[in-house]
Amino acid sequence: MKTPKAIRTSQLVRWHRLLLWLGGITLLIFALTGVTHPIMSWTGPQAITMRPPTLSLTQAELSQAMQRLQQSQLTAQSLVKLVPYRQQVLLQLTSDLQNPRQYLSLNDEASAISDQQMAIWLASYYAGLPEQQVQSSRILTEFNSAYPSVNRLLPVWQVDFDNGLSLYLHTETLSLAGITNPYKTTLQALFRQLHSWQWLDRVPLLKALVMTLLLGSALLLVLTGGWLLLRLPFQAKRRGLRRWHYLLSWLLVLPVTLYLLTGIYHFAYKYVKPDTLGLTASSAQPLPDNWQLPANALPADAVLNSASLVQGPASHWYWRLSLSNPAQQADRHSRFDGQASERGAIYISVLPDAPALDDASYALLLAERFIGLKPAAISEQQLVQRFGPDYDFRNKRLPVWQLDYADGRIFVDAISGHLVEQQSRNSRWERYSFSYIHKWGLLQPLLGREGRDQVVVAMMLLVLLMAGMGFAMRLTRR
Repeated sequence: MKTPKAIRTSQLVRWHRLLLWLGGITLLIFALTGVTHPIMSWTGPQAITMRPPTLSLTQAELSQAMQRLQQSQLTAQSLVKLVPYRQQVLLQLTSDLQNPRQYLSLNDEASAISDQQMAIWLASYYAGLPEQQVQSSRILTEFNSAYPSVNRLLPVWQVDFDNGLSLYLHTETLSLAGITNPYKTTLQALFRQLHSWQWLDRVPLLKALVMTLLLGSALLLVLTGGWLLLRLPFQAKRRGLRRWHYLLSWLLVLPVTLYLLTGIYHFAYKYVKPDTLGLTASSAQPLPDNWQLPANALPADAVLNSASLVQGPASHWYWRLSLSNPAQQADRHSRFDGQASERGAIYISVLPDAPALDDASYALLLAERFIGLKPAAISEQQLVQRFGPDYDFRNKRLPVWQLDYADGRIFVDAISGHLVEQQSRNSRWERYSFSYIHKWGLLQPLLGREGRDQVVVAMMLLVLLMAGMGFAMRLTRR
């Protein structure tokens, strides 16, 4: 006669076998698609540089820019910048975040170039290919399969070369927003459709039900398997597939359980997270009517990324000069870890009686403008120059200022005067869970990004092997 313990164990075995098909197939799908992500980043196309083109600017050109702005009689603009284009210095005008930028030359009354021409020049610069090899270009105002929402920046220009390479250019920041080819696009689509199940996004309730069923069955499969490991005698003789399945289970039960739990947490949080602000531009402001640049305000031989016209306290206007960072590299480690595009900033007032301004003070001013956050309510302020779990690679912009307050934190971009992201306090735990555990970020300080990715791939392959053994044993038993 069976003891109560033996009965409970046999019931666990029965449930584990019943869950094998749905839960096991789910594990196979998520492990297989999880492998594609690091492989995609290892083998996908790379830019020849991540450093934006530099701007050589003189005091005379700065004065010309102010004169040109007054002559043009522009309506209010969200952002005015001086940017490089070939051997020229151009005024770049941004009215909002949805439309292409406009450009003015410093000397000519007519528009200098189109936003499309700027994008093609930037694509040639980042790809290291001549503009003659550009096959087509078009503006994207919505995300698609090749440029998914994880990239965040819109609008961007898609520039296609005749060798199959496609680059996505964000002209406001003069940055490369994405790079792909048919091979990477295929892997990317496979990951999104079978790992994130993006094809069900238009039916959120159905997606929630399907993902709950799949992830729940996989988690129960792993938990019943883990409980059986503790209940079954360790000394029992096992042979063949059963022996290897048992040994692999001891190795994988904890990481796979955490992988599923953090995946479920990440998926569920998207449905319950409070609304916070994403990328938001400063409101359009009338440009200054009068100006008087101080003599010799521009440092000699300064190498810049751009110069932004920003509004400081009491409606005072300043040129913010973004000093280029010569240490910025193009390799994949630097690209994913992040490197600040600038090494500092200089503020030049357009009126002599304006108070001095620096980046830290300007960030405080932006926080108050966007969400009404007073300086006294800020518990911590710091300059973010690397990507991490709090501010990750998806945001693209560096450096940014992080300002913490009682209910959360915001990130503001002093270069453009934009609010990059607002996060609630609760979102921090989900980010840590997803970055450190689901994506195995805890290993990165020890092994580096590539070493971490290799461990992830190895573990996912072992999960595939263990699941395959489970299916084989079940079919053999039948």
